[in-house]
Amino acid sequence: MARTITRHAIKLMLVLAVTLAAPAGAIAKPLSKMLADSGLSPQDFDMLLAKEKELYIPKVRKTGTTLTWSNPATGARGDVKLASVRGDCVVIAHSIYPKDVVEPILLEPKMCKSADGRWLLAP
Repeated sequence: MARTITRHAIKLMLVLAVTLAAPAGAIAKPLSKMLADSGLSPQDFDMLLAKEKELYIPKVRKTGTTLTWSNPATGARGDVKLASVRGDCVVIAHSIYPKDVVEPILLEPKMCKSADGRWLLAP
């Protein structure tokens, strides 16, 4: 369940990033259209989330550690970097390049370890 929530949260952050960068007329697009227009497939999301989790599961790596992912099937690629550690929380810097995109989509989700040991997206 947490994986599904995290995947949806990252999709939402991508949509927000696209929305904020879009011209005013483009904001009228439906959410499903914006997700489709992100250029990322469900497999791309799975790959970037898997690399993200390698930064803090089973243990938190050193700040600055950067991992890369790429999906030959879609041409998407990206980097995930452990930007900071604050208590039981980590900030992950994503640079995501959908196929044929020069400027990356930049995201910095904050993940915190809950009392039961699960990592959850934090505000």
